[in-house]
Amino acid sequence: MLHSIISHELHGLFYFMSATLIHMVLTPIFVYKEKQRHILFGCLLLIFISLYWQYAEIDPLIYSLHLLPLCLVTVILYAGLVPAVLTGAILNLGCGLVLDYYWQPALLSSAFLVIGSYFIRNQLKRMNLVRKLAFSISMMVVYHLLYALLSPAGFASFFTLYALYTIMFTFISLWGIIYLLYRVKQYEFHRQQLVALEKDRMIGQLAATISHEIRNPLTSIRGFLQLLERKELSMYDHKRYVELAMSGVDQANTIINDYLNYAKPSSGLQEQLDVREELEAMLRFITPFATDHGVVIETTHESEGPLYILGESKKLRQCLMNLVKNGIESMPDGGTITLRTCRMPDAVQISITDTGVGMTPAQLNSLGVPFYTTKEQGTGLGLLVVMSIIKMMNGTITFNSAINQGTQCSIHFHQK
Repeated sequence: MLHSIISHELHGLFYFMSATLIHMVLTPIFVYKEKQRHILFGCLLLIFISLYWQYAEIDPLIYSLHLLPLCLVTVILYAGLVPAVLTGAILNLGCGLVLDYYWQPALLSSAFLVIGSYFIRNQLKRMNLVRKLAFSISMMVVYHLLYALLSPAGFASFFTLYALYTIMFTFISLWGIIYLLYRVKQYEFHRQQLVALEKDRMIGQLAATISHEIRNPLTSIRGFLQLLERKELSMYDHKRYVELAMSGVDQANTIINDYLNYAKPSSGLQEQLDVREELEAMLRFITPFATDHGVVIETTHESEGPLYILGESKKLRQCLMNLVKNGIESMPDGGTITLRTCRMPDAVQISITDTGVGMTPAQLNSLGVPFYTTKEQGTGLGLLVVMSIIKMMNGTITFNSAINQGTQCSIHFHQK
């Protein structure tokens, strides 16, 4: 008898917990509105309970004394009033239509719990673990007492060993589920706090960095404007100070544009691009800069014909130019940059390899961290912009590097 009770109770709990866990996994990912979460919970519960009705060997007494109140109390404590109403309606439907059992005691007892929980719904959200356990026990006692008083078999039927075992294991299951869900909710709460703290830290760091980087050119602009007020200033100095002030404006504008590109990397424009043509167009602009730094750029195309990807031409050229420029600046004494393209089974690859100073493993792991840079006058936003744009174009970027052995950047544009 004991083995049969445990088997039936665990079988029912499997279906209910499956619906609960799937709901907890899906809602943070796909569902954001409270009403939609309630509908999703009701649908999942109905699906799994329907499977339970159809495929499980159901004991009507265990269904009424164990599964129904256990599910109802758990949902009241952790899901809210609307899911509790859905849970009570679905499970009572099984008592009346599927099991062909006494449905009046279960319906009236569960309705009493739902109505009672409505008046204390605000206090339920603030309960700690001990209060939740105490409240759940009291709700379960009330349910079983009402069920016993309303049962056609009479109150004396609850003093059978079978019913007492069923009720005893109901309380044990209830304590276990409440403790488990409480810990899961605590973990979710702490995770949300950590995410909020990380967002606050990032906003503070962003504000500090942007203000610092913009303040520097503004300070220089102010200084040059003050110099322009001198009456004895020559035309040559006047022109030079104006040019320096304008360069400060351009520097501030570049920082703002980098930030905007990082925050919103694309306008959504998608067109078919030939990677080889985009590289050649980019090289026309970057080659003079490379020549001034004593850097030779070599290009190798391993595949014949065009290499098509979907993206935005201006943004792609910006990414390639930033990466090549980083490679040039990593070779203060000159060197070679090798650009290589090839077609892979499911992607188009671009490799940018330099013979520069390279990076340590710690520096390599820090790439992509906001505001991290190895340059003395860098902001750390350039590479973030590149990564955002490449990701938008269905691509991935990886780096391999070693000290004094150069750096290799590999970009894979995956074919949809």
